[in-house]
Amino acid sequence: IVAGLALVARLVADRSLECDFSRRSAYTYTTDAARLSDVEEEADVAGKLGLPASFTTDTDLPYPVLGAVRFDDQAQFHPRRFCLPLLASIPGDGSYVFQRSRVRDVDTDEVTTVSTADGSVRARHVVLATHLPFLDRGMFFAKSYPSRSYALAVETDRPPLGMYLSADQPTRSLRTAMDDRALIVGGEGHKVGHADDTRRCYEALETWTAEHFPGASVRHKWSAQDFIPVDGTPFVGPQLPGSNVLVATGFKKWGMSNGAAAALIMRDLVAGRDNEWMEAYDATRMGSTITSSSLFKENADAGKHLVGDRLASLRAEDASALAPGEGGIVELDGDRVAAFRDEQGELHAVSAVCRHLGCIVAFNQAERTWDCPCHGSRYTVDGCVIEGPSVADLGPHEVRST
Repeated sequence: IVAGLALVARLVADRSLECDFSRRSAYTYTTDAARLSDVEEEADVAGKLGLPASFTTDTDLPYPVLGAVRFDDQAQFHPRRFCLPLLASIPGDGSYVFQRSRVRDVDTDEVTTVSTADGSVRARHVVLATHLPFLDRGMFFAKSYPSRSYALAVETDRPPLGMYLSADQPTRSLRTAMDDRALIVGGEGHKVGHADDTRRCYEALETWTAEHFPGASVRHKWSAQDFIPVDGTPFVGPQLPGSNVLVATGFKKWGMSNGAAAALIMRDLVAGRDNEWMEAYDATRMGSTITSSSLFKENADAGKHLVGDRLASLRAEDASALAPGEGGIVELDGDRVAAFRDEQGELHAVSAVCRHLGCIVAFNQAERTWDCPCHGSRYTVDGCVIEGPSVADLGPHEVRST
């Protein structure tokens, strides 16, 4: 992570990237007396490891904390403004960028070929940096699980200038944006497809923000998706031993720094050089993953949804019960489908079976998407895939009655 941050800082400086990059202190804090010893221990261990960390009770938060681990010389930046100039610099000298070209398969039988709906590309090495790899050959869908989290951008008179993450539950993260004119409040994470009503996640964030930053006004809200590795360490490198298809996934919500570090590892792999982090991040590692209790817990949970949601769908209510703006697994013309009724009363119906491994999708009320509770694939209300590992759309269902 330290090397990843250094790479970002170097690119910003060398290329004069205007991406709101600024050095800040980062804090992991607690307001719970039961967690104070954990925070103190983390500060002690981090200091012994030579990290720029210390224990403190002094923050610029507008509410009291019992203690925090302070990491100095960290950074925040606008990721889109950072990436776009880098993207624009790629084409030329044999390099190309193809956008809106969904990759559907990678064939490694003879010549490695990347296949899309619009054509194919041959390569010596292929990097799958698609959140969760859409190829199932490395079984990464079984070694990590998908999580959604939520964020608000609010305007407040005096936003704290540090970057904050609570050790308490529910987790809250804070950082500024727009030249410190806005505060980003994050939290309310949950496994994809497991929330009864995702609108409540935004409501909980808004309630917490109003309590801790009185008078703050919400300007924007959004959600994000991350994949959490069962043993806590990202998977970076060949998807299988000896493979020339490389993967980078499982960044555990630290994608900006871990992603940059992963790029350094894959650069060395492609160039045939050693990298001191390869062993720790090894995507083919087995010991720490198969012995993790999380592996059994998360896969048992996916199996429960694969079977249990199918049984639950047998008791689906009739599509006529859906009010405008509502979606769910319903019975329509004798079939059980995923259906959404828009504000004009029109019914949008698609197959309820995820195209990855066949789990039943769930309706995400806040984002108005169909989300797979097993491995995190997501689709629009009309069934178009917008998040892997699925690469195919949900099958359409002809609506004959409403």
